[in-house]
Amino acid sequence: MNVSIKEIAEKFMEYDEYRIVYHIRPDGDCIGSAFALAIGLKSIGKKCDVVGRDEVPKMYQHMTNEIELDKPENPVYVAVDSATPHRVGTYSDKHFTFCIDHHANTFDNADYRYVEKDCGACSEIVFKLMKEMGITITKQMADLLYTALVTDTRCFSTSDTSIQTFETAIELAKSGADIKHIGKRNVFMKSRQRMKVEEILCNSFHFTCDDSILTGIITLDDLKTADIADSELEGINSIIGNVEGIKIGCTIRELPNGTSRCSMRTNGDLSANEICEIHGGGGHFHASCCELPVSPAEAREIIEKTCKEYLMSHK
Repeated sequence: MNVSIKEIAEKFMEYDEYRIVYHIRPDGDCIGSAFALAIGLKSIGKKCDVVGRDEVPKMYQHMTNEIELDKPENPVYVAVDSATPHRVGTYSDKHFTFCIDHHANTFDNADYRYVEKDCGACSEIVFKLMKEMGITITKQMADLLYTALVTDTRCFSTSDTSIQTFETAIELAKSGADIKHIGKRNVFMKSRQRMKVEEILCNSFHFTCDDSILTGIITLDDLKTADIADSELEGINSIIGNVEGIKIGCTIRELPNGTSRCSMRTNGDLSANEICEIHGGGGHFHASCCELPVSPAEAREIIEKTCKEYLMSHK
């Protein structure tokens, strides 16, 4: 059931052991939020570990590898930044006591659910929760939460960046977050491999509907060509969304299981969430995703048709 931040904070105090689960293909927000919450809970005497189907991306391991986690014997499960049971991967069969999220959320099987739809990052909510619980935010927590904030808002540039986002950033800076280096490291610095795969994506661009719809493709072979792992592609979906004049943009990425992940970005009053819901996906108003059980080329045809029909119906 949905509860207030005060109610979920009170419920968190009732348990002693936790297992925090981050979503499949983890990004900076779910990693920073999950590990910061774990440290916070440990600081008030709780036992806690953090798990996920996929390993922590290399770019965040310098923060997470130094964290000593527990081995709880009878933990309650916490879903962080996961939106749906499908997004927790191999842990979807577990009973979740808590769900903390900022997506259009359908995690209905959690006992206590606190969702702030379309707020800048899940870390804003985790920060608010820990403050409500009386947890002192250390520099280590602040670095994790600020990393989550910067990566999910693309350095405070997404449409769901709000006053609360900036207020959270200020508080984290006051708590010692290394704001200069975190922003530069996670948003602006790029490896040669990352630059290569971005070039491949741009070369795959296809414009339709009087150049108002744009799609791009990244295949598994493209990743091999660029010598880069899928886990190192965080933020790449924003490239299409930043092309001037585009109303709907979609980055289509081939997955190892043969499906295609379609990451949608929209401008103006068009809902990426509504478009992706047509194919069983969801997310935020201006940024959402879905998966199609077809090749990237086939997914492009389907997505372009869906986007064109949606655009025509919202003239």
